[in-house]
Amino acid sequence: MKALVLTCLLAAFGTAAHAQMKDRYAERPGTSEPSTTQVEDLTRSMSQQLQLNEAQFIQLRAVNKIKLARTEEIQWQYHDNPLERTAKLAELESQYETECGRILTPSQLSLFHNEQHRDVMPAQPTNSTDGGLG
Repeated sequence: MKALVLTCLLAAFGTAAHAQMKDRYAERPGTSEPSTTQVEDLTRSMSQQLQLNEAQFIQLRAVNKIKLARTEEIQWQYHDNPLERTAKLAELESQYETECGRILTPSQLSLFHNEQHRDVMPAQPTNSTDGGLG
């Protein structure tokens, strides 16, 4: 009898939690997950740049899926608060880099960081007369 009551309670809580998740995502346009194409494209690009093996590819694909979904969620959730959005995205990026550090070899991680910094850094002037005092 106790097992039946416990089972009914668990089913009721599970149904309520599922309904809450549906309500949460009903407010958001689109789906709750990034497209498979997006995840595959990002992972393939990283695989080519970093020379991933198959196990790394599979692990990184899962991490990329989470990162893209979470990025979309943060963009939506904090669309009216740019400072909070920037802070949350920076926190997510830090977590992503930590996860990549668990998957990639040291040399791959170095390449990964170089690619990240190259994408973030603005182009530096090559001519010293561009904006210089000389």
